Amino acid sequence: MSVRRDNVNLLVPIFLSIIAGSATGLGGLIVLRFGDISNRRMGFLMGFAGGVMLVVSFVELYAEAASVLNPWQVTLAFAFGTICMMAIDLTLPHIEFGVWEEGVNNRELFNSGVVIAIGMSIHNLPEGIVVSAGYSHVPELGILVAIMICLHNIPEGIATVSPLIQSGVDKWRAVGLATLSGLVEAVGALIGVLIISSIGVDIVGWGLGFAAGVMTYITIDELIPIAHEYCSLDHKHMVSSGLLIGMIFAMILGLILHV
Repeated sequence: MSVRRDNVNLLVPIFLSIIAGSATGLGGLIVLRFGDISNRRMGFLMGFAGGVMLVVSFVELYAEAASVLNPWQVTLAFAFGTICMMAIDLTLPHIEFGVWEEGVNNRELFNSGVVIAIGMSIHNLPEGIVVSAGYSHVPELGILVAIMICLHNIPEGIATVSPLIQSGVDKWRAVGLATLSGLVEAVGALIGVLIISSIGVDIVGWGLGFAAGVMTYITIDELIPIAHEYCSLDHKHMVSSGLLIGMIFAMILGLILHV
């Protein structure tokens, strides 16, 4: 029974990552159903996603890592997470919430979608590791993290599919690319599970610190700056409102889940 229970526990974070990753496809379907989302709404949505990500990064992930590791170790793990995400951003072409990164301007490569899909997929890979680290420490934390990543992936799917369709990519192919790139998070969760199961729970604290760095980088490098690009100075309060409401929402959800 214990072996079977352990196997189930290993599969849960992978399942959670599949749900969270598929939200990019949900964002794409929203585009197909309702058309382009207004800039003000996109600014609010990404601000909201940024708020929940920041709370989970520091109030949950970083705080839990600090309860396991000493301050220097937590700082090192956090820094490693941010550096990994920065390295991915600088070396792999991908869509950053509707803004084309350097390296995807070649029309033929763009139309094929291959380079974009690869870049987006590897960019999403660490998010699955975040879910595994959180769930391995406290199951409720893994669930909370998966929900927050899901909320982050919906506007990502919207902002990714829209420019693909506008540039001539078939609408269902665009949704498929977004969905597949999100589902790669399950691969990240599998990697996290394998590392934790092979090394042991001693690595979980490092994983939590790493996860906090990953989610913080995504928030400050993508969510908040691009949210302000969607909203002009006259509507910057939409981003601020989204951030604050998102933070409060994350705090309440954390209380409900008793994290």
